[in-house]
Amino acid sequence: MATVNNVLAGLSGSIKTGTTSAAKTDNTLGQDAFMKMLLAELKNQDPLNPMEGKDFAAQLAQFSSLQQLSNLNTTMNNLPSYLQAFSNAQMAGIIGNEATASGDTVTVNGSATNIFFSLPADIAGGTIKIYNSAGSQAGSVDLGKLKSGINSISWDSGGVTPGDYRYEISAVDKSGNAVAATKLISGTVTGVTFKDDKAYLTVNGQEVAFSNIVSINKSAN
Repeated sequence: MATVNNVLAGLSGSIKTGTTSAAKTDNTLGQDAFMKMLLAELKNQDPLNPMEGKDFAAQLAQFSSLQQLSNLNTTMNNLPSYLQAFSNAQMAGIIGNEATASGDTVTVNGSATNIFFSLPADIAGGTIKIYNSAGSQAGSVDLGKLKSGINSISWDSGGVTPGDYRYEISAVDKSGNAVAATKLISGTVTGVTFKDDKAYLTVNGQEVAFSNIVSINKSAN
């Protein structure tokens, strides 16, 4: 009777002597090879000493396991795409909400403009200086005592031209030591863009990487 080992040896030989590049490089026993092995064993077995039922059942079980593993491998390969699509759909749901992100730009479109920043410690005082696109100072705001965390202060921007302005913050604690503030932008999310598998939110007309978002809150409207 042709044994499984004999058939496997034949298959191994055919793999080694095959002419295609795939046969030369792939030594994995796939579904087709497994079926060939099983059929060859049935064809060459001794009619007077056929394969026992338990052996045949065991080999069928091996084939079933092989097929399930192959299907699982296909599913796992597709999983990143499924997760990316799910994540993108969730990002679209952020549009219309209020977002705060790292950034040093404020958009002036009225008589008052809120400037957001985060303090790592309480401060005793400080100053915010605002600059136009040419680098000239367009205004300033004196800071009083403020607690650590995210803060906002209103700048009287009625006397400047609407547009984008850059700002700088200098602050000190009660001992006179400098406190490094993190500059923030805040506004309504009006769009979501995907580039190189990364999400970017449009906040106040500015494109901000999602990794730079500090907080997202439901819009009051």
